Parts: sequence; C-alpha cells; structure tokens
Amino acid sequence: MSALFGKSTEIYGRIVNDIAHDLIKERYTFEDISEFERKSRDEHTGREYTGRVYWTEMLCRAHMSSVASIFRTTRWIQVAIREHDAGSLYGCASACRSLIESAGDIGHSLNPVALTLAGIKDAVKAEISGKAGETMILSEDLENSFIHFTHARKVGKTETAPDSHKAMQAFQYINMVERMKIVGVKAFYADLCEIVHPAAESVRVTFVPDNDAWIVDPLQERAVLDAMIAERKQALQGIVMASYNAPLMILRVLHAFDIFTKLPGLRKYQFDKIPEWKKIEAVLRS
Repeated sequence: MSALFGKSTEIYGRIVNDIAHDLIKERYTFEDISEFERKSRDEHTGREYTGRVYWTEMLCRAHMSSVASIFRTTRWIQVAIREHDAGSLYGCASACRSLIESAGDIGHSLNPVALTLAGIKDAVKAEISGKAGETMILSEDLENSFIHFTHARKVGKTETAPDSHKAMQAFQYINMVERMKIVGVKAFYADLCEIVHPAAESVRVTFVPDNDAWIVDPLQERAVLDAMIAERKQALQGIVMASYNAPLMILRVLHAFDIFTKLPGLRKYQFDKIPEWKKIEAVLRS
C-alpha cells in the first residue's frame, strides 16, 4: 500500500482489516411501499410508525452506502497494487482512474452525511423510539444522496427518471475530487486517460529512441509507471483519504443510534486529523 499510495495511507488498510468482519454481519430490510403507505395512514399509530420506519430505513441506507463505498474502494486499491507490483502500466492506470471517479462519487453523495446525521441525532432517535413530536422531520437531501449513490445509472434518452437516479458524467466526479483540494488530481486523471484510452501515450510507452531509430524496450512500461507514481504521490494519498474518510466517519456517527453491529475496531482509531471530524464530534457532544 505504501509503495503505491504513500506511507500515510497504511492506516486505512489496518482500519478496514479491523472492521471488515463486523461489516458483513448486517442484514438490511425495507418495508414494502404499499404496506408502508397503508400503515402510515392509521389514525392511531400512523405517525409513530412512519417516523420509525422512515428513519430506520434512512440509517440503513447510510450504513449500506458506507459499507459499499469502503469495499469498492478497497477492491480498486487492491487491483491497483496488484497491477503495480506486476509492472503493468495499463492495469494500474485503469484502476487508479476508476478510483478517482469512485472518490468523486463518494464525495458527491456521502461527504455531508456524517455531519448532517450528527446534527439531528436526538431528533432521529426520538423518531425511531416513538417519542417524537407531532411534526415529523424529513431530509430530502439525505434521501437523494443515498439514492444517487446506490441507484444512479446511465439513463436512456427516452427514459424518464428522477435526477437522483442519473449518474453524473466522469468530469463532474473529477471536479468533485478537485474541490476536495487534492493537489494535482485533475492533471493526474488526464494523464491516466492518455494511457487507458487509445492515445499517443498508450503507444509511446512501448518504444524508446536509439540513436536515429526507435526500438522496443520491455522495461519502458515499468519506467513510465514508476515515474508516474513518483510524480503523483501526493494526489494518490489524497484520493485514498477522500475515498475512505466519509464512509468511516458515517459509521462512527451511526454508533450513536444503537442499531447496527458495534465496530470496536473503528473505536481504536482517532480521526482528529480530519478537519470535518472535529465539527462532527463537537455536534455529537452538544
């Protein structure tokens, strides 16, 4: 991990190893929509039922999205490391390119979630326990965030679908990563595209100049890969952090709701170096 993404990213490998066995224990259930609508109309129990189901399912979506993003990120990192170790420029570039797009997707959908849930923690717990007031709290923003993360896809020109179901274009996800102030990520992504796509760079790496001719050099691919990784080390570190921080912070916040399997492995780690976590922790304690 450190050879490709930098020593500071090793902590994420340890965290994932510590919590993976607990993450796979969960079962997520969702009420049938027609049944939900019927029960929510009950004049005696409808209000309590609606609040409990709505927020329990919302927290399930938060947990599901976090788990999926952690496993997806881990898989892309594993592929990148495997291809890097094999000296495969094309394979490593493909994995890193996908990892950047994935980081943008995670940032777009999940970055605000931990702070939002922390801010409404008491109100949500009241809804789940049936002790909420007459007016139910809702969060369309959270709904759309989770729907986008789990259901967004390429929608056909003749299809009608809500915006939350429409996957964004790659450049929009890259712009999202760049807004996280990861140095050089847009230029890095452009370099990766030159290798992954049929382009001049994807051909040039096969050859090296030899006096007045060009010759095939089997070691050139490794040389280009090593140079690329050395130049983009800072961006690679930032991409890993951007991919893992949001879902890990959501899982930490979800501890406050006593619904999911506790993650003792996650409690071992301090998130104080993440600026957003300081805000979240202050809200949780207020």
